[in-house]
Amino acid sequence: MRLFYQANIKVAKKYYKELVSNGTTLELNKPNSRNILALNEWDFAQQLHYPFFEPQVGPIFFKTPRKAHIEGICCEGMYQKYNYLIDEEHTLEKNANVVISLLEHFFTNHSLGEKWVHLTADNCVGQNKNNALIQYLMYRVLVGLHDKIGLSFLVVGHTKFSPDAYFGLIKRYYRRSQVYTYEQLAHLIESSSKNGHNVCIRVSQNKTSSVIYRDWSSWLSQYFETLKGITNYQNEVIEQKNPSIIIVKEHKDSKELRINLTKKKFPFTKLKPPKRLPKQIFPKGLSLERQWYL
Repeated sequence: MRLFYQANIKVAKKYYKELVSNGTTLELNKPNSRNILALNEWDFAQQLHYPFFEPQVGPIFFKTPRKAHIEGICCEGMYQKYNYLIDEEHTLEKNANVVISLLEHFFTNHSLGEKWVHLTADNCVGQNKNNALIQYLMYRVLVGLHDKIGLSFLVVGHTKFSPDAYFGLIKRYYRRSQVYTYEQLAHLIESSSKNGHNVCIRVSQNKTSSVIYRDWSSWLSQYFETLKGITNYQNEVIEQKNPSIIIVKEHKDSKELRINLTKKKFPFTKLKPPKRLPKQIFPKGLSLERQWYL
C-alpha cells in the first residue's frame, strides 16, 4: 500500500510539472476537462485552542479555551494543502456528511479539472471508510464530474502521509506564537509556510464562509445500496465506462470484486445533473452554558 501510494505521488507530480512547463493556467478549471491524474489526501488534525500563549507552561489551569478543528486536503504535485479551519461554533460531529461537504467544496473551488482523481485517507470508519463517501464518489462519476475515481486507505499503523507534514509546520509555528482570536489563528496557518504551501479556508458562522454542510448520507441512500463488508476493502475504483459498478480489493494485490451498488436507474447524467443538492445542515452553535463559560 505504501509503494502504491508513493507511485501515485510520482504520477501526480509528473502531470503537474507538465502543466506548469506548458504554461497552462492553474486556476480553477471546468470539471473533467484535463486528461491528468490528481492525487488528493485528507485528514483531520488535532484541535487547536485559542487564546494560546507562547510562554504558557501547559494547559491553562482549570480552563478549556475555545477550540478549532482543522481538516487538511492535500493536492499532491502542487505542494499545497488546503486547511479547513472549523471554529467550535460551526462544528458538526466528525462524520461522513462533514467530510463529503468539505470534499465537495474542494472539488468545486480548488480542483485542476482532472479527469482521474485518486484519493487517500486513513481507516477511520466514521469519517472516511463508510458507504456515504463511496456513494458520493460514485455519484460524481455518474454525473460526469470525473471519468475515474480511485480510493485507497492506508493500513493501520502505517498512516503517516503528506497531510501530517503540513500539520507539523502549523503546529511548530503555533507553539511559538500568541493567538487570541479565530482570525489570528487563520493568519497563523497561512504564515506557517514561507512559500504559501498552507492555505487556510475559514469555516465559521460569519457570512463570508463559503462552505455549506449538507445531508449527503440521506440523499445518497435513496439511489445506492450499501457495500457489505466495507471495512475489509483497502482499494476501491469507479470508472466512467461502468459507473454503477465499484471495483474493490481487500489488498492491493488481491483479486478484484465487481459490485453493483445502484438501487435503480440513476436519474441524473452529465447532461441532466440534479437541480437540487441535499438539504443544508446547520450547526447548533455554542450552548448558552459554553458561551457563558468562554
